[in-house]
Amino acid sequence: MIERLKARLAYQRGFQVVDGSTVLETFADRDDAFRFVLGKGARAWLAWSRTVIGGQSAPFDFTADFQQDSVGRILKAVQGPGAGTWFWTCYDGGARGTVATKEEAVVGVERAYTRRIVGADLPR
Repeated sequence: MIERLKARLAYQRGFQVVDGSTVLETFADRDDAFRFVLGKGARAWLAWSRTVIGGQSAPFDFTADFQQDSVGRILKAVQGPGAGTWFWTCYDGGARGTVATKEEAVVGVERAYTRRIVGADLPR
């Protein structure tokens, strides 16, 4: 089973869903590409970078982007009763959680963002 698929802009053709360097499908819009990803039981592969606030990057603090939009964040608690755990949040829709590892936090953001784009959790 594929865990992560990348949806990327295909110049003048919409969006492509790729697995590594293999193009799986091309779609007219982003939402259809994300539906395809979710239909494969996967999540969208987001671009991750260090969070920068006031020109400074904090350790254990990362931002998720899709194209030029910041869509989520993960950060590690370094003090207090939750020290060592990772908090994650998806900005669009407000999904969030606390997990034991960085990898689980990445999964949380990517899964929540993928589901939010296609409206998978909206009442029908």
